[in-house]
Amino acid sequence: MVVPRPSSAPVADSARGAVGSDSARVGAAAAPVAGAASAVVASVAEAGAPAPGVWAWERSLEVAGNYLYGNNEQAVFSTRTSVARRNARWEMRLDGRFLVGASNRAGDRVMDRRSWLVGANVDYRPNDLWSEFFLASAERSFELRVDRRVTAGAGVKYVIDCDTIYRLDMSVALLGEANALPQPVAGQTGAAPIVRNELARLSGRLRYRNQFTDRLNFDMVTWYRPELAALDRFLASGTVGVQYQVNRIAGLRFSVQHDYDSLARSRGARSNQNGQVLVGVNTRF
Repeated sequence: MVVPRPSSAPVADSARGAVGSDSARVGAAAAPVAGAASAVVASVAEAGAPAPGVWAWERSLEVAGNYLYGNNEQAVFSTRTSVARRNARWEMRLDGRFLVGASNRAGDRVMDRRSWLVGANVDYRPNDLWSEFFLASAERSFELRVDRRVTAGAGVKYVIDCDTIYRLDMSVALLGEANALPQPVAGQTGAAPIVRNELARLSGRLRYRNQFTDRLNFDMVTWYRPELAALDRFLASGTVGVQYQVNRIAGLRFSVQHDYDSLARSRGARSNQNGQVLVGVNTRF
């Protein structure tokens, strides 16, 4: 004996069909959003990340300089080095920079630039959309009258846009600083006394790179670090570079570097800012 279906069954099927069609419409509307998010995450992961558990090394050395002539002849020599080790979860990087320069004033050659900086970064999941990092640095600068400045802290980085050709990211961090800075006294002759101080800083950084062709690339890094207790006392720096890769390991590089310290003149420096245009050779091995 065949039992007929209740009359309410078509209604239930109809209701399920309506719900199914609504779900389909919602799914169709959400698909572009989910696809865009997946594309961003995938592009970040594809940007040079080694396979999980596999460590990759990256080493570079840059030697650069310039010579300006005219009313005030000037020669600048600069070297940079970088060593990094990374896998899909961690990236550890050590960077160093040394610069020396001399000017010809009234017939006498005077060394007016001499600075060095060493920095270390440890990034956790550097290829994720959001990632945490730790950083530390130590520096000294004759031209900006910095006897010693040591900073360390932690922050978070966000990848704004990224693929295999270009990358744009920004980060914010909280830093602790211990410094030793000269403090001139009015009417005093000789070397200014060194005053040691500790303070906290905010740090904001923006980075961008673009691989125009297989041989030509552009990169930019700029950061701003105000004191936490007084935002009008700050440090800032910016570097813009263009590199042409001659062969697999060597490239020609043109860069502009600019540093600013809002309190440098109060410590006896000629200016609060220091900048140079450099032309050199960069090698990766």
